[in-house]
Amino acid sequence: MEKKSKYKRLKINVIDIIRKNGPITKKEISIITDYNISMITNIVNDLKDKHKLVDISEKAISEGGRRAALFKLNDKAGYVIGIDIGGINTRVVITDITGKVLISNSHKTVCTEASKLIDNILKISDDLIKKLEINKKDILGIGIGISGIIDTDNGISIYCPNIKGFNNFQLEDYIKNKYSKPVVIDDSARCMAKAEKEFGIAGDRKNFVFISIGSGIGAGIYINGNIYRGSMGLVGELGHITILGDGPVCNCGNKGCLEVLASGKGIINRAIEGIDKGIRTSLSKFDINDLIVDKIAEAAKNGDKFAYELVNETGEYIGIGISTILNLFGSRLIIIGGGVSESGDILLDAIKRTVKIRALEVISSKVKIVKTVLDDDMAARGAVMFFIDSIFNKKNKDVLLRILNKK
Repeated sequence: MEKKSKYKRLKINVIDIIRKNGPITKKEISIITDYNISMITNIVNDLKDKHKLVDISEKAISEGGRRAALFKLNDKAGYVIGIDIGGINTRVVITDITGKVLISNSHKTVCTEASKLIDNILKISDDLIKKLEINKKDILGIGIGISGIIDTDNGISIYCPNIKGFNNFQLEDYIKNKYSKPVVIDDSARCMAKAEKEFGIAGDRKNFVFISIGSGIGAGIYINGNIYRGSMGLVGELGHITILGDGPVCNCGNKGCLEVLASGKGIINRAIEGIDKGIRTSLSKFDINDLIVDKIAEAAKNGDKFAYELVNETGEYIGIGISTILNLFGSRLIIIGGGVSESGDILLDAIKRTVKIRALEVISSKVKIVKTVLDDDMAARGAVMFFIDSIFNKKNKDVLLRILNKK
């Protein structure tokens, strides 16, 4: 019995090696695992022919005249639902087991009750499954990103200021009861950082910070190749550092938080405040309900002095926040994303200028600050990758074990 269990654990280890390093040869797997080539050959053949978890890549490499087969994950071995619940929009994707998006959906986040919002998302997920013409039983599980303070170990949304009904909501348990699939839940900024690591600019970087600037502001921090969570798993609440001690009141109850000043809603509120004071600006022609950050940024680019000052000041606020992160962690790469990051060079230049002034010179002279190249599905994709990681560790190891136990 122990021998079978050990063999199964080795299989899972080999799948993980193929996932992280593939396409890869049996010989390379043998070297990594320190098991003989005969054992690895048996395992890889089992994974390919019996369990359908790995496949031969179209590529091959030459080994002394022979063409050695390269193995990769079988992208049809299973599928994952990725969900990003944002303050403005909710995105749903279905990916293969490698994280490649096969289909996606985006819709407005309308929440009168958390359970109703989740029920609607799960219905959308089922519709996407039907469109793909795949079997629901082949869905391995669900990864969810949501803006706020998240207890990732227990799947609880502790505090979610930008979406009604998600404070102290047992999100994981609710979805498991409704959908009967394993679930992984994390903060959306960390999900974005994960996507950046897997698919974006970060690549092989072991240390970087991703900053999401949208309806909320958060940070995903990588240290030595791993997402940093801290002892309570609550790291990255950049939006709730104090920028102005006597500033406006934030959703969290404090005054002058970065989020109340530089989030999308914060920028719009500052614009409305200026218009109400009678400041001359082209933004006055908009109904306040139609005023969005994109319009403010466009007006700034077109020479509107007030709009320019709004965007520039926002960049300065964000730059102060980034300087704090840099002085704490000393990262050489800062990546920014989220809707506000699309405000153009005025914003980015102000961020860089402020960081140069505010952060320690020995750090600021070496840091690179760039905008993400990934699309709006990145948080959902990052949530998928966190779920895929989970099936190779103790949280959701039963997902793979069920496949390996099939006759």
